[in-house]
Amino acid sequence: MTEILTLPALPTFRDPAGSVEVRPDGAYRSIHAPFDAEILAFLATPLAAAETLVLRHPRIWFQSYPWEWSPGMWLAAAELTLTLCSDLVEQGWQLKDATPLNVLFQGARPVFVDVLSIERTDPHRPIWLAYGQFVRTFLLPMLAHSRLGWPLQLSLTRRDGYEPEEVYPALSLASRFRGPALSAVTLPSLLAKTKKGKAGDSSQRSVKDPELAKHILLRTMKTLLNQMRKVTPGHRSSTWSDYAETANHYSDEDHADKRKFVSDVLVSLRPVKVLDVGCNTGVYSNLAADAGAEVVSVDTDLQAVDRLYTNLKANGKKILPLCVDLAHPTPAAGWENRESASFLSRCAGNFDTVMMLAVIHHLLLRNQIPMNRIAALCSELTTQHLIIEWVPPADPKFQELLHGRAAIYEHITEAAFRDAFGEYFSVSQELTLANERILFHLQKRRD
Repeated sequence: MTEILTLPALPTFRDPAGSVEVRPDGAYRSIHAPFDAEILAFLATPLAAAETLVLRHPRIWFQSYPWEWSPGMWLAAAELTLTLCSDLVEQGWQLKDATPLNVLFQGARPVFVDVLSIERTDPHRPIWLAYGQFVRTFLLPMLAHSRLGWPLQLSLTRRDGYEPEEVYPALSLASRFRGPALSAVTLPSLLAKTKKGKAGDSSQRSVKDPELAKHILLRTMKTLLNQMRKVTPGHRSSTWSDYAETANHYSDEDHADKRKFVSDVLVSLRPVKVLDVGCNTGVYSNLAADAGAEVVSVDTDLQAVDRLYTNLKANGKKILPLCVDLAHPTPAAGWENRESASFLSRCAGNFDTVMMLAVIHHLLLRNQIPMNRIAALCSELTTQHLIIEWVPPADPKFQELLHGRAAIYEHITEAAFRDAFGEYFSVSQELTLANERILFHLQKRRD
């Protein structure tokens, strides 16, 4: 049986004020002196009490990272960061850090998780010290994505974001002078050339009137929020984002029969945690959520994931949509490859049910993953159940992926599928649709 190897996650270590260690029963935060006095003072405020902040934090059951988020999720994390900071400024506090890595998602809801980023404001200082970090890690990655097509997934290797001087040469002349690139990219890049590192420290500027300082800080948050909303792209159609409405290789009867089969299985199983691989815009993820499960939904198509996230904001279902390719899953990253866990290590032991509907032929043909390796990975991903769809070689979508290579894929047959998956699973139920695709509910074998 395939074994997914993973090292225990490192306690955080980059913040001198403290560290966080994730344990099975929660996230434990250690705060070092003298920073403990300020945090305890904040926890005594009405704002902290209203948010029920504690130092033994409940765990968010599935951790995600910015490099797996859709544009809408990036925007939601930015909105949370700026709104929280504005609320803190009103009470005499602020955020000293402003990075997407301080946000996790509970379903579609962003949650700010770094209490050590909160500090008292200097009532006479109108400068937000985290302004530059917000621009580098939130605004510039989104601007580069929307204006230049740079993937948001690049944030995996860009923990500190982009410098304006990196984005400036890639922008067209017209784009350089169109907001917010003018203030966030062009002017800082030009000033950096003229000042040559000799500029004074603007963070030391002060004003006499504390209310004026507060007003300037709040206006800064509002401006950044408007800029972030402006550069975040709206929904765009892609190959897969409209798949549910345009899939003509299913008849209406096939659609209805497939949905009924999956729904009936889910209702009978009442799963607790479901992984939906190849979720598209979430038709079957929603069925799993309706059956009472918490769902992680993954797809390779960023636009499909973004469309799913937009819909989830309205219905509030417990579904976390992520842009993940199972053939090239998110790797471990950071110091010793242990600061950010790989997708597979986060999955291990977490899901009692996995769904892979209309996916396996992509792994077999597009990614050239052998059948037995797919079956082995499915066995590692689920602790109990697998709902999977077999797409026969005669299927038009199977034929599209062959690209004239039929001879080298003659071994891909239904019998080969049953043999490979039979090593790890037994068949509980199956249904052959009118289009000859076969739906299976498989039960994991026990060693």
